Amino acid sequence: MNAKPEAIPTAESRPRQIGEFQQLRSRLLECIADVLALERSCALPCAELREKVETNTFNLVVVGQFKRGKTYLINALMGADLLPVSVVPLTSIVTVLSYGEELRVMVFYNDGQAREADPLTLSEYVTEAGNPNNMKNVKEVIITYPSPYLKDGVRLIDTPGVGSVYVHNTDVAYRYLPKSDAALFLLSVDQPVSKAELEFLADVRQYSGRIFFLLNKIDHLTEDEIEKSIVFSRGALEEVLGGEVRVYPVSAKLALQGKLEGAVQTLKASRIEAFAEVLNEFLLREKGKVLLLSVANSLARTIARCRLEIELELQSILTPLEELQGKIARFDAKKEEIIHDKQDLDVLLDGEVDRLIRKKLDEDLAVLKKDLIPQMEEGFDRFHEEHRELSLKELSEALEKYVTEGIERAFLEWCEVEEETLAKEFEAICSRFVTRANETVDELMKFSSQLFAIPFSASAPEPAWAGESGFYLKFRSEAVGLDLLTDSLTQVAPGYISDKFKKLKTFLYDFANRLIVSKRRRHMLETIEMQSGRLRFDFLNRIDRGRRRFRSEMMKRIDATMEGIGAAIALGMDLKSRGEKEVEALNAAHGAELARLEGTGRRLAEIIRQCEAM
Repeated sequence: MNAKPEAIPTAESRPRQIGEFQQLRSRLLECIADVLALERSCALPCAELREKVETNTFNLVVVGQFKRGKTYLINALMGADLLPVSVVPLTSIVTVLSYGEELRVMVFYNDGQAREADPLTLSEYVTEAGNPNNMKNVKEVIITYPSPYLKDGVRLIDTPGVGSVYVHNTDVAYRYLPKSDAALFLLSVDQPVSKAELEFLADVRQYSGRIFFLLNKIDHLTEDEIEKSIVFSRGALEEVLGGEVRVYPVSAKLALQGKLEGAVQTLKASRIEAFAEVLNEFLLREKGKVLLLSVANSLARTIARCRLEIELELQSILTPLEELQGKIARFDAKKEEIIHDKQDLDVLLDGEVDRLIRKKLDEDLAVLKKDLIPQMEEGFDRFHEEHRELSLKELSEALEKYVTEGIERAFLEWCEVEEETLAKEFEAICSRFVTRANETVDELMKFSSQLFAIPFSASAPEPAWAGESGFYLKFRSEAVGLDLLTDSLTQVAPGYISDKFKKLKTFLYDFANRLIVSKRRRHMLETIEMQSGRLRFDFLNRIDRGRRRFRSEMMKRIDATMEGIGAAIALGMDLKSRGEKEVEALNAAHGAELARLEGTGRRLAEIIRQCEAM
């Protein structure tokens, strides 16, 4: 495996707008550092904002029909022979590339386990030859690698090709679509756009905010043939999408060869650089715009709170004692009002989450069981008919294996899709309640500012939901009490059975056969019901953890505001009793802090303005 990373593109090779974006990001981090330097509790959220800017995750998924060259393209973008390629449909497991200072391979299994693997053994986990039908029960493989494309939270994801002879590979590709933020959709010049590709495209567009279309293998054609192929492909895509489409002609194979060998002309012939420039601009500008605005607005709120607390301390010092006591009493009354609002928010949040469980999770589980039971029963009967020649013991074991594998496959596929759906639904609930919590905080800050005649303004941050699961499938392995019956009815030595008892033996055999089938069928239905219960229990636990975590953060924000404003007023009250020189020194320090925040706020407002104009 050649693991030489691609050189980081120079600033001169990027569009001017990308350089501006990088500057905005650096300036935002400087603003966060300025507020973090304040020794105040209101500055504490800035550490989380800084981490969000530095580690935001963005999934760039590579999709398309099998044998379009997706793996070659990824290797070409990385400038290294990272992923295995072959002349047959190869990739069978989702492979995720994320940024790391060194090349490492982690294999994640469906049972929740994870192990590090030698990069040279990667094909043993992600290919159909090394891991046929995913017999090793691999969920996904994550590779860390020091590529500039993977910085700032970008994850490049290789999915199995759709439409190959391996149906399970198509299923894996479809299941990963909900994780897609943007997609690289690969076509190739050696085959016209197929009906399967156009059908797959219709699904991709539901999840990906941006789709880049690449026409691969142009090294097989002349310039005239390339142009004709582009026109044909673009026409087919525009008919489905109903709008103008841009298609980027490339040769992933030549691009990889050119980068590995340092061959400038070969790299130029691949045309990969034109597409790479567009992809760079998107990753550094479009993707980052939403992130920068979200963090900048959150930082603006933090600055507003810090300024308010400082000014409240100053105003408390200047306000006559009797008047100040009256203002404190009014503030305490407002706090009681906010506490009641918190309780109302808590009840409403519980109601929304309970509705999510009843209307989404429970209904989806009911649909799963309704569809799965007849499907499994039909397959069970067909499997039984095809294996009637087996001995009773072999039949029992074969039926058990069929039931276990079929149910496991169905539930794992459903679980991945349901997890994405519930995460989005839960995040939508969080978004609504963050808005309401911010309104409550704003109300308290506005009241306090009006109480002391201090200007106030703020912006709203965005919530985030991180799915996590300790879920894994378990299936019954206990004996069902059939082996003894099988032995006693059918394992009698033939020499001891005369011809007149052959009919009896046949009758007993058929009876045992029906009994085995009946018990295995009942076991199948019980397992479906049992797994539904386990899934529901797991999702309930995870939703409840998310609810408690979100409630804690939401209430903490309100409580911190009440405590911060209250502490600022109390400190001002305390300062009134101190010496004149100490008060003057504190006033000077507060003035310096306000001036610093004022400057940071102006720089931040300019960052927000430029981000919105991008």
